[in-house]
Amino acid sequence: MNKITSEGDINTSSNRKIWQEKNINYETNCILRDDEDSFLHQSLSTPCLNVLKKSKGIYLEDISGKIYMDFHGNNVHQVGFGNEDVKNAIIQEMEELPFSPRRYTNNSAITLAKKLSEKTNGLLNKVLFSPGATSSIGMAMKLARLVTKKDG
Repeated sequence: MNKITSEGDINTSSNRKIWQEKNINYETNCILRDDEDSFLHQSLSTPCLNVLKKSKGIYLEDISGKIYMDFHGNNVHQVGFGNEDVKNAIIQEMEELPFSPRRYTNNSAITLAKKLSEKTNGLLNKVLFSPGATSSIGMAMKLARLVTKKDG
């Protein structure tokens, strides 16, 4: 079996090294080393490729001013980085109602809950918002145990 070393998230090829020597300046290298020293990396994750300064639409700009089209596919590609409609909606909501405890309700939460329910074609008609992914997983596990009557 041939080991692929020139493509994907495990790119450790000499081509990558040549590209870095040609395109990455001293300041960027220093920041990349700081990142390497400060963050845990996933087992198959390549070290960071570059240091970004801006993102807009489908474009990323590095701290050297080089602009790249982002085709990676796992961030905000559906609406683009810095989408004005999304930013304005967030700003409006943050100015009006940045937080609402669950003891109270509000129109934005109800609208979102209804839209989420509609996405299930009527299979699910109730939602429960949580403060984050960990809480969501914990709640899902408790609900699964309740429904299945299994503890483990």
